[in-house]
Amino acid sequence: AQMAQLTQLLQQTVAGNPHTMQAATQKLRHAESSPGFGLMLLQLLREASVDAGTRQAGAIYFKNYIRRQWTVEAAGGGVAPSDRQAIKQHLLSLMLQAPKLVQVQLAAGLEEISITDYPGDWQSLLPEIVQHLKTSQDMTVLKGTMETAHTVFLKFRSQKRSPDLLKEIKYTVDGFQETHLAVFKAACERILGGSLPTDQLTLHMELIKATVGAFFSLNVVDLPEFFEDHREDYFKGFLGLLKYQSPAVTGAADQPGLLEQVKASICECFTLFTDKYQEEFAPFLLPCVKDVWELLVSLDQQEKNDQLAARGIGFLSSAAATQWPQSPFEDPNVLSGICEKVVFPNIVLRDSDAEMFEDNPAEYVRRDLEGADQETRRRSSMDLVKAMGKWHEAKVTEILVGYVKALIDQARQVEPKRAERFKDACIYLCIALAVRGQTRKEGVTVVNPNVNVGEFFANLVLPELNSPEPLTQKCLVRASCLKFVAVFRNQLAREQVGLVLQSICKLVASPSPVVHTYAANCLELLISVRDKSAQGQVALRYDAASMRPSLLQVVDPILQTIASMKGIEMNEYLMRTVARIFTFLKQQGAEAGLATLRPLATILVAVSANPSNPMFNHNLFEAIASIVKVCAPMQPDAVENALLPSLGQILERNVADFLPYTFQTLGLLLDASPSAKPMYQDLFARLLTAELWRAQANVPGLVRLLRAYFMKHTIFAELLRTHLQAILERFQFILCNRKTESSAFDLLNAMYMHLPLELYGQHLKTLLTVLLTRLQSGKSAKLHRDFVVSCSLFMHRSSNGTALSQTLHEIQPGLLTNLLTNIWAPVLKMTLRLDERKICVMGLAKIMAVDEVRQNPQSLNLCCAGLVHLLGLMPSASVAVAEESDDEDLLPRDGGAGLEFEVSFSKLQNTDLPGASSGLAPDIPDMHTAAKAVLRPAFSAVVMQLAAGNAELQPLAHFLQ
Repeated sequence: AQMAQLTQLLQQTVAGNPHTMQAATQKLRHAESSPGFGLMLLQLLREASVDAGTRQAGAIYFKNYIRRQWTVEAAGGGVAPSDRQAIKQHLLSLMLQAPKLVQVQLAAGLEEISITDYPGDWQSLLPEIVQHLKTSQDMTVLKGTMETAHTVFLKFRSQKRSPDLLKEIKYTVDGFQETHLAVFKAACERILGGSLPTDQLTLHMELIKATVGAFFSLNVVDLPEFFEDHREDYFKGFLGLLKYQSPAVTGAADQPGLLEQVKASICECFTLFTDKYQEEFAPFLLPCVKDVWELLVSLDQQEKNDQLAARGIGFLSSAAATQWPQSPFEDPNVLSGICEKVVFPNIVLRDSDAEMFEDNPAEYVRRDLEGADQETRRRSSMDLVKAMGKWHEAKVTEILVGYVKALIDQARQVEPKRAERFKDACIYLCIALAVRGQTRKEGVTVVNPNVNVGEFFANLVLPELNSPEPLTQKCLVRASCLKFVAVFRNQLAREQVGLVLQSICKLVASPSPVVHTYAANCLELLISVRDKSAQGQVALRYDAASMRPSLLQVVDPILQTIASMKGIEMNEYLMRTVARIFTFLKQQGAEAGLATLRPLATILVAVSANPSNPMFNHNLFEAIASIVKVCAPMQPDAVENALLPSLGQILERNVADFLPYTFQTLGLLLDASPSAKPMYQDLFARLLTAELWRAQANVPGLVRLLRAYFMKHTIFAELLRTHLQAILERFQFILCNRKTESSAFDLLNAMYMHLPLELYGQHLKTLLTVLLTRLQSGKSAKLHRDFVVSCSLFMHRSSNGTALSQTLHEIQPGLLTNLLTNIWAPVLKMTLRLDERKICVMGLAKIMAVDEVRQNPQSLNLCCAGLVHLLGLMPSASVAVAEESDDEDLLPRDGGAGLEFEVSFSKLQNTDLPGASSGLAPDIPDMHTAAKAVLRPAFSAVVMQLAAGNAELQPLAHFLQ
């Protein structure tokens, strides 16, 4: 009966009727937390009698269920331990038998589980994979198993090197290496033998693709001994596959086929070895460079070859940037040949690129603007120029400057469209030649001394940008000139930029989507430029007062373009520029900002019907917040009148993508408003509904909004008292999920900072018990750190110095001493932010005054040693301080694009009023002064006494004298 009900609900989730779909999804979400749910779902997927559509809906639901619930403790409603074991036991075999569409979803669920559980909590997985690969005669099973291995090992590529990671890789390599090599050799032999029928060739090619992917992942951190010993076998296979041709596995015009994908992955492996294992790769350097060079020269200009061309050029770049005992790049003829046959053809735009500029501007911008991760021919060719210039700068510059001059001469003799492409290629060649060091945030930091950027700007860029032709003309070359100004924003002086500033502002109204996007992006980057003074002070190069007239004139055209949905719909670059302008202008933009809020609110409501671009959503709310931050403290009513109706609609309609931002914005509005509108009273109970807290993306925003309520606890005292139990239940819920754990501490810290103890004192014992239970099940260093910082904050803020120690004593006598030894002391040696260190110092001072600690020399010694570390008193101490985030590094460049199944959370930079950046310790301007003030009166003598027997504490005794 349960199975029939599950089948029916899954059918309803894809029924097409929104109301039915939502109701079915809610029922399923409700059933998720009951034991046996995941297993029943898997059983349904195994039933051949269930129709394909329902099985696919079930597979998608299973994947999302794992993503939501796997990291949640069983106590918090996550997957029960018995279910976890059973799911892991059956998942791989079920996946290998499933139809393709179901297999894809189950593979994603398996990958999700493996990220947290493999290998430590899933010891059966690797032996099961190896068993299938050794014994199965079925090509489909072999391919599926190797694809699984490849996905499971992917996590090695993104993790930081650590003893634990090396252990995991060693365990994997030891269990997998021989099977991997056997499969690789057998598959290569059959493919290169040339006698496979098409269907078998396709399966073998898919198998090889996964095998090469696994090879990369297993070698990405270190070169295991086995792979070093057998590199001859692997590289022989790789070079054979690079030369292999077969129309059956080759792609169509614009889509790469399996063959192009495999060759691209092999180039990626070559690059890995060139970057990391030069000595072991040296014997293979010449044949690999020769074969990749021949491959690149043989590729035509079709788009299906783009990724392969980019990866091949990427390998040549890596090889050219490395010094070798015998380097092929020493030969000037080789350098000329590469420039002529590889760089040049791939830097000039093809017809298909020019079509993309006109017909698919969003894709053109995504590929070309800095920071896009698309591997394009042009981007990799520019990297190759930089790489060759590393050891042969003068020679490469000489060759390519010759090309630039020839191109400019040609541009004078050909028809205008062709001339535009030549000038565009010149600009990109100049960028490739001149840029030697660059960071995403700072822009270009080092320039090739053989290239005169200012002269190039004056001769080509300035005349093109200031040319009197109408905005509809010369779009391609205008876009590349804007790119040039954006790239060299640090090198071009204020006066030079001043010559083209009005033209850039005018181009924001260009009908060409690429041009107006580049113009807006160029302005955004220009006003972010900072200069260092001789004293090391960093200040913005352009000042708000002089830039104000130019910047405010572009806001209206930008908003009109966005509102009209012309060009690139939901254009995140345009919206980011609006956000940056108001962040930059601050008070100078207050009046215009207030007038801009209503059009932004209109856009907000329009987009909320279908919020499909996460980066645009983020930048839209960032723009709103940047204005609210400046205007709300002065004109709270006007700001609330402009925004609350739209934000109210979003809450009412439950627009999932916008809720995380809405909560943050409401928190900012409530902070800035001297009174509190009735809406906030009405909203409070709804904020605590369990449904809202189940969506992880909402949690940090909800915590931010609750903080605003806590700060106004005098207005909301009754409301808070009534709902405190519910607040603590939500706290416990988010503490039990690894993904929201840190938000749980943010909530707790907000309570400790802003609420008087009498509001929550009677719940303190329950609170601490919940925390201690979590400490027992979670062993992560971050959890320990958050716990210690939070308890220290409570000690520092609480008027009752013994509340914590008394409550801990009630839970278990001697608990405080135990915590000090096992959790507190190690945390104080970790890397902490400055505000966290301040809080820990003040907390320790109060803990030392507690009888249980004061009368215990061992505990006092631990506290004093912690103080020595926190205050940086060791003679050679460089205290580990975590980086403070820079407020100006607005807007994540990736916009917080999240997982496909759920909105992800991105913190807005502008949702705190000025002054909130001092974090947990706004009342402690100077840590050393504050420490002396609390420690000297009570502990000078005690510390002197302890230091007499413990040299480590002498710096503290000295500090307190």
